[in-house]
Amino acid sequence: MKRKRASSRRMKRKRRILFRVMTVIALMMALIPCGIAAWLYTHPVRLISTVIKHELTEPFDPWENVEKLYFADRSSVKIDSAADVDKIGDYPVSYTCHGRRYEATVQVRDTTPPTLKVRSCSTDLAEELKPEQFVEETSDATEVTVQFKDGAPPSRDGTFDVPILATDSSGNQTVRNASLTRIKDEIPPALHGVEDVELLQGRPMDFKKGISVEDDMDPNPQFSVSDDHVDFTVPGTYSVVYKTKDRSGNVGEFMRKVKIRKDKDYERKIVYLTFDDGPSDNTEKILDVLKHYNVKATFFVTGNNQKKNDVLKRICKESSAVGLHTYTHDYAQVYASEDTYFTDLQKISDMVKKTTGKESHIIRFPGGSSNTVSAKYSPGLMTLLTEKVVEKGYQYFDWNCDSTDAGGNNVPAETIVKNATSCDARHINILMHDTDAKDTTVEALPAIIEYYRSRGYAFEPLTVDSAPIHHTVNN
Repeated sequence: MKRKRASSRRMKRKRRILFRVMTVIALMMALIPCGIAAWLYTHPVRLISTVIKHELTEPFDPWENVEKLYFADRSSVKIDSAADVDKIGDYPVSYTCHGRRYEATVQVRDTTPPTLKVRSCSTDLAEELKPEQFVEETSDATEVTVQFKDGAPPSRDGTFDVPILATDSSGNQTVRNASLTRIKDEIPPALHGVEDVELLQGRPMDFKKGISVEDDMDPNPQFSVSDDHVDFTVPGTYSVVYKTKDRSGNVGEFMRKVKIRKDKDYERKIVYLTFDDGPSDNTEKILDVLKHYNVKATFFVTGNNQKKNDVLKRICKESSAVGLHTYTHDYAQVYASEDTYFTDLQKISDMVKKTTGKESHIIRFPGGSSNTVSAKYSPGLMTLLTEKVVEKGYQYFDWNCDSTDAGGNNVPAETIVKNATSCDARHINILMHDTDAKDTTVEALPAIIEYYRSRGYAFEPLTVDSAPIHHTVNN
């Protein structure tokens, strides 16, 4: 009986212990989800990684690093990112939600090799090749350099594979094979522009001007000219020898015949009286003096005083010459460009032809071909214009004797005479001016004519074949 009571008491005690354990477990099972939920609420963002590896120049979306959100949506997450995808570096990015901040680092790197497209190359045995010659196209997010992967290509004749190595700033590399064909060059360069030429006695020529040399392999062949024995002052036929040479050592030789034609005026002593800027009230007076002495002159006219244009007819009728001095004589407009100069020249040419019925092909540049003011508007323009006007069939004339009547209005006549008679060249081109303010130029003219006539000079109008007095071009 006692054993039964003891056993019953043990069973009751076990039941109480089991009940207590089950109660604790039940409480724990009820509290764990609440704890987890509370933890998740205070830790609402799960990131994939705290180090984000990102390719240079690729668009960056910080949301791609968010694995999951707990008790939150995107609108409750604030993201701050300083990532610059166009520049290699490490950049911070942060995610803030429910008062908690998560930080990560964006590592912007370049891991993509450059693209490389190569082309074949054909050349002689002498050319020193550069890897860039084989590259048709290359591109990368960073700077790319190219080089020969296996050193300089062979310099013997034949066809070869040439590996080209492209490396970007991050060290990524791409290799492509290009084809090289080396050919033994045995053909000398060709020469263009060496046609036979005929010159008027006393008219020098630059035999290098207008010459071009061409080679099938060498892009920069050279040529030389031997013309020392040509005497421009003595009529006759001369041979000018040109030699060409390429980098392979091939030499070519070309002969050019130069005929110096006798100029009936070459030995004569001639004065060319020239008057710029007309017509004016003084043009008729100048013509009266010329008629009195039976001499001829040249008038370089503009379009600035067209009410006096009828006097141009008299100039031609009395066998003097009308030249072109530009329509406007406005330096800023005339010398703005090649186009503006020739537009202006065409206008004065049309005006002269309309008035006189004759075309003029003689020119004087405002300020002369040596002027430097043109450089203010168009550097190098005078060098270009002096060549172009001749190519178009004109001839330009400067002067080798300055009367200095441009020094002011009504410069004393005796000063003009002194300066205008200071030259003793065989062909003298005297600069004077024809404007309303040049009365003393008219007064000085008889003494100038008498001085040179007493010394055996003739007075002629300029033509395209007259001795071309040219200044040194300074622009």
